[in-house]
Amino acid sequence: MLDDNGFTRPTYDELVSDLTAKWLELFGSDSDTSSHSVAGVFIRLIAYFMNILYQLAEKVYNAQFLSTATGVSLDKIAANYGLYRNPAAQAITELTFTGTPGYLLPANTLFKTAEGIEFQTADDLIFSVDGRGNGTAYAVDVGSVYNVPANTIIYQVEPTSDIISVTNVEPVESGADSETDLELANRIRIANDTRPSSPANGIISAVMAVTGVKTVQVVQNNTLSEDEFGNPPKTIHVYVDGGDEEKIADALFNSVSAGIQTVGSKQQVMTDNAGFSDNVIAFDYAQQTAIYVSINAQTNLDFETDGIQQIKNAVNDYLTKVPMGGIVRFSYLYKYVYDKVPGIDVIEVKIGSSKDSLTMADVQLQQFAIPVTTADSLVVTENA
Repeated sequence: MLDDNGFTRPTYDELVSDLTAKWLELFGSDSDTSSHSVAGVFIRLIAYFMNILYQLAEKVYNAQFLSTATGVSLDKIAANYGLYRNPAAQAITELTFTGTPGYLLPANTLFKTAEGIEFQTADDLIFSVDGRGNGTAYAVDVGSVYNVPANTIIYQVEPTSDIISVTNVEPVESGADSETDLELANRIRIANDTRPSSPANGIISAVMAVTGVKTVQVVQNNTLSEDEFGNPPKTIHVYVDGGDEEKIADALFNSVSAGIQTVGSKQQVMTDNAGFSDNVIAFDYAQQTAIYVSINAQTNLDFETDGIQQIKNAVNDYLTKVPMGGIVRFSYLYKYVYDKVPGIDVIEVKIGSSKDSLTMADVQLQQFAIPVTTADSLVVTENA
C-alpha cells in the first residue's frame, strides 16, 4: 500500500486474511477456507505469490532512498555523488630479517603470525654481510583480518636455519574488507554534508574515500603556540584508522590548502603538477590500544571444534566497529558471540585496559586510539 506515509507492505498473514474475507464475500460465509480445504489451499497459494510481488515492490521503493537502499541500488546512489564502493584490499607490510650473511630469500616465501595469518615476500632478498635484510611482503588474501599489530609476523611457514628471526616493525594497516552497505551509506552522507565544506570536513571526506579507512580525526592548531597535543602553531594533524599510507598521503595532498603544514610521524614526499617534489605530507595512524578480554564459555554439543577461535573472531569483529576514541562496550560482546558462535549456553565477559583490571564495565579509549587484541590479551576458556 502506498499512501501519505509511504509504502507499507502487507504481511503474508494479512494477505491470507484479506483473500479469505473476499472469498467468503463472493462464495458465501459458510465456505470452508481452512488451510486444508481446496479454497484454503488456493487462497494461500495466491497469497504466497502476492507476498513475493509485494516484497519486490518494497525493494524497488526502498532502492531510491539512501537510508534504505542496499547492494547495487546503493552503488547507483553513490555514483550520483561521484563515489564508488571500496573493494577489498590486500595488506602490505615490510618485514625485517636476521640470518646467514649472503643468504638468498626467495620471493613468495611465507611467514605468519601465531594465529596463522600468512604473508609472502614480494621479491628475492639477499641478506647483507651482517646478516640483515628488509623486504616487502603481501598478505596471501585480501581483508582486514591481515591488519596485525607490530612484531607479530614472527614465524616461518617452512622453517630454515638460515633465517634467525623475522618481524614486522610497524603494524599492518592497509588490509580492508569490501565496503559494507552501512559504511558506503555513511560515506555518502559525509560527502553530501561536506559540500561546500570547511577545510577540516573536506579533508575528512577525501581521506574517508581511501580504501580501508574507517575513521578520521583532524586536529587544527590555529593558534600561535603549541597546542595541548604538542602540535606546532598553524598546523593540521590528521589521525587515520586504516588505509594505505601512500594513498592517504595523496588524499591529504589533494585536499589540504596550500600553505598549511601537516604534522605526524608518517611522512610522504609528494610531487605537484608543476613538477615540484619537495611537498611533505604528514599524518599519523590511530594509536593501537590493547584491550584485555577474558571470556569463559559454557558450551553444549553444538559447540564446534574451532569454537574458541570463532569466539575470538567475534570479539575482534566487534572491536573493528569501535570508532577512534570511542567506548568499548563489554555488553556488546555478548551479542556478537551469541549471534556468531553456535553451541554456547552462557558466557561470562570481562574486559579492561590491563590484565590486572578486568571488570564487567566499558573501556573509554583515548581520543586518537583504536582497540586491538593480541594473543596474550584475548583469553577464551571453555567450561572453566
